[in-house]
Amino acid sequence: MGKLTPQEEMQAFLTGTDRASVLMRRVFAHVPSGPNCKICAAPFAGPGGAVLRHLGFARYPGNPLMCNFCIKSLQKQGVQGAEIPVSLLFADIRGSTGIGERLSPTEFRAFLDRFYRLAADAVLASGGIVDKFVGDEVIGLFFGGVSGERHTAAAVEAGQRLLAPAGRADATPSGPIPVGAAVHTGQAFVGSTATDDVVSDFTALGDVVNSTARLVSAAAAGELLVSVEAAAAAGIDGAGLARRTIELRGRSEPIAVFLVPADSDAVEPSSEPDAG
Repeated sequence: MGKLTPQEEMQAFLTGTDRASVLMRRVFAHVPSGPNCKICAAPFAGPGGAVLRHLGFARYPGNPLMCNFCIKSLQKQGVQGAEIPVSLLFADIRGSTGIGERLSPTEFRAFLDRFYRLAADAVLASGGIVDKFVGDEVIGLFFGGVSGERHTAAAVEAGQRLLAPAGRADATPSGPIPVGAAVHTGQAFVGSTATDDVVSDFTALGDVVNSTARLVSAAAAGELLVSVEAAAAAGIDGAGLARRTIELRGRSEPIAVFLVPADSDAVEPSSEPDAG
């Protein structure tokens, strides 16, 4: 077998067929302590971070969410990313403008911080990466190289892990956090957004991203909307779940979704495997 091209190496890393990269990420993910590099999971803090900084895994100055090692590897290969199967979790706070009016600026900041923490914990605990926080919204990204073959099931699990504690009366001193969430799956370009030698972010781009962003706007507080495609990929039996058809702005065809309970024990798995 010949040597892989840089594009093939990137594809192998992102899909999880490059076992060395997957093993490195799994090891780093258990080294204290985070936050971690979005690509290789190298920790930036704690004793692990202190050691790894001397080995080239310090934060990249141009983007503190990624490490120098990964950025230099991307730049050396000259490849920004690849098109692969992904699953996405979008979650945002319903009525955040009204909440901001009722709370003081300091209280509202604490309210958002609590949401960010719950969301990040849910995404990371389910094997995903936090793509970004945008105002009152969080985006979780799941794909083979970081989440394994059942990345769609992981995204659904992350949504459940977020909605359950967010809906508790004691979620914050101000009460529950009214979060709506959506999960969708499909092909996306995953990689860095770059100009010349400057890598600004590591993210996913494509129709599946835009569609998930629009789906979450249809989710009421406490609701987890999972597209029919994502439910099938996650092995969820939708027979006993409420089903909706949602018209999405800018799309010619609507998307059918299941309303999946935040309680994971209430979801019956089907015999269908994760389609990835």
